[in-house]
Amino acid sequence: MKRVFLMGLLFLLSSCALFKIEVPPESYSLETAIRILENREYTLMDLKNVDQYAEVTMPGKVAVFETKDGVIFFYAYKGEDAKKIWKTIRKKTGFFSVRSILDLPNMGKFSTILEGKKIVAWWKKSWLFIVEGKDGVEDFVKHIHEVYEVLRG
Repeated sequence: MKRVFLMGLLFLLSSCALFKIEVPPESYSLETAIRILENREYTLMDLKNVDQYAEVTMPGKVAVFETKDGVIFFYAYKGEDAKKIWKTIRKKTGFFSVRSILDLPNMGKFSTILEGKKIVAWWKKSWLFIVEGKDGVEDFVKHIHEVYEVLRG
């Protein structure tokens, strides 16, 4: 029994490496954390303040990026309630619609498809990010993590 438990725990810990969760340095503002993502493939079209996401209070920013696959919305929040807001949003999406989930004490990530939109949301430290769109969401999330990983050094 111990052996099965240890093998299961080892599998879970090793699979966590598959879920890359990167965030910008704490010294970055929301706007800087968003603007640094723009490049030739991802053009920042608009950036606005928001009060909520999916009827969940989340004072932050939303950016609209134009990609080769279409428009992608990138929501960003920075504050003490990042984990709490992430959990509330995750619950609102419904258990049966969630494609993948990682919920740890120091970070979390989930992905889902809801009403034809792909959604990926993650939190770490005081940051919370949500990416949604019809196509190209996974590629954009990968781009975000690569940019933030470079910043981490």
